[in-house]
Amino acid sequence: MGSLDKESYDILIIGAGLSGLSSLYNIRKRFPSWKVRVLEAGPSVGGTWYWNCYPGARFDSESISYQLTCDKELLQEWNWKESFAPQAETLRYIERFADKNNLRSDIQFNTTIASARWQDGQRSWLFTDSNGAEYTGRFFISCVGILSNPSTPNIPGIDNFKGQAFHTSRFPKDLVVSRDLAGKRVGVIGTGATGIQTITSIAKEPIIESLSVFQRNATWAAPLRNTEISEEQMKKYKDGYEAMFRYLAETPSGFLHKADPRKSSEVTHKERVALWEKLYEQPGFGKWLGNFSDTYTDREANRLYSDWMANKIRARVNDPLIAEKLVPKNHGFGTRRVPLESGYYDSFNNPKVHLVDIMENPIASVTEKGIVTTDGKAHDLDVLIFATGFDAITGSFSRIDWQSKSGRPLVGSSATEKGKKAIWVDHRPTTAFGILAPDMPNMFMVLGPHQPFGNVPRSIENAVEVVMGMLEHCHKNGFTYVEPTQRACDEWTEHVFECGKGALANEIDSWLTGVNTNVEGKSVRTVARYGGSVVEYRRRCEESKTFGFPGLIFD
Repeated sequence: MGSLDKESYDILIIGAGLSGLSSLYNIRKRFPSWKVRVLEAGPSVGGTWYWNCYPGARFDSESISYQLTCDKELLQEWNWKESFAPQAETLRYIERFADKNNLRSDIQFNTTIASARWQDGQRSWLFTDSNGAEYTGRFFISCVGILSNPSTPNIPGIDNFKGQAFHTSRFPKDLVVSRDLAGKRVGVIGTGATGIQTITSIAKEPIIESLSVFQRNATWAAPLRNTEISEEQMKKYKDGYEAMFRYLAETPSGFLHKADPRKSSEVTHKERVALWEKLYEQPGFGKWLGNFSDTYTDREANRLYSDWMANKIRARVNDPLIAEKLVPKNHGFGTRRVPLESGYYDSFNNPKVHLVDIMENPIASVTEKGIVTTDGKAHDLDVLIFATGFDAITGSFSRIDWQSKSGRPLVGSSATEKGKKAIWVDHRPTTAFGILAPDMPNMFMVLGPHQPFGNVPRSIENAVEVVMGMLEHCHKNGFTYVEPTQRACDEWTEHVFECGKGALANEIDSWLTGVNTNVEGKSVRTVARYGGSVVEYRRRCEESKTFGFPGLIFD
């Protein structure tokens, strides 16, 4: 489209998940005269919770803590049905938030942004979508999510398979497992969080012929222990929301769980086991976050807990050889984000469920009929599901062709992209507060790299508040331009690295350390998230606001 067809806005938002909706809600409240538009690739709101409709998808943080606090009326109106809500219920909540506040009127759906270019003369961003339509925005908020770019396995012949094949995040919305998988031989590649939920759900269906689980690396998981919420209990929750959200604001990661202040070495073996057993029987992330304070910084403390959790796995799986394969050997418990499960390990007691160890016998190729492993065994399949995660955090930005103020791409897998050095070379981010990136004026990120990724709605609202503070500073002073200095980005990035020192998690390959072997340029660990306390993150951001945002250039 030509320049006369460009749509111009005071502020553009990319993404209509919780981040985008929270941003839009706050902009309307604080800048009612601004012209705002949200551009969303999907046909509806919801983001992660729209796309990820695979069987078994649900919260692993408590439903009552997974809400936006800006709409107090909705907090009192909405009744959660389960302690850990399934995907469909979560999506209904997000849709209700959007509809109650008439947010859809400012959202353009089915719009995928292909490129973004900074126009220095106009001091604005020019976006072009996949159909060639153009949009300009003075300011821009990225709400693309940390887990939105699906990663498919790099396997020879993957396109040869003639059966149904799809990623968990693109699970067909019209596929009913209890009907459409009748008599089918199903294969799932991947045993991370989405794989665990998918495998558990499909394994419970008696109508399948078989379920083959292709596991490269075993994953630590712990019991979810989900329950229904009664009307009486829901009323108690609503009466206590104010106190609960104050408590969430004081916890290190925004969850309803805090570490035991004692060190594992300070108590007896009997006392250690007593705490572990107590946490194991409770619902939620206490088994991960409620442990002794040194569990994820002290190798011996982590080894003791990992050994104890390994025995819990062995006790649930009948075949000791299979049980041993399900116990992770290359990382300790809690050094990666811990999925919560509802019968995952018990699934392997089902004679229809087969574990295929592709670390021992890797996948050699994919054929028309299924998968062949290096031991020569053919695994014939009718349905192949990729539970292989996402090109996370920085990968969420890589789908857009960026051109910064100096003409540089934002993300690059090598030192040079299109003749210019990428800002984030090899997906190694530098940011200011995780909100701003160097050489990218007037661009703000919600859930960008170097922000906390704990309880997601809490992290979102923290980031949105920082962004709104910066925009208010611009609005109050008539500024049309804001950009972080390179020094500010270097200092924040160094602070992020300092926060991560001593954490065993930063010694492990995972999406939280920026590693994805299916993505070029993501084979080396980096610090991709803010590993310090959410409380400290918020304090530093508030301090910066108090002193007029030193390190940021306003004009």
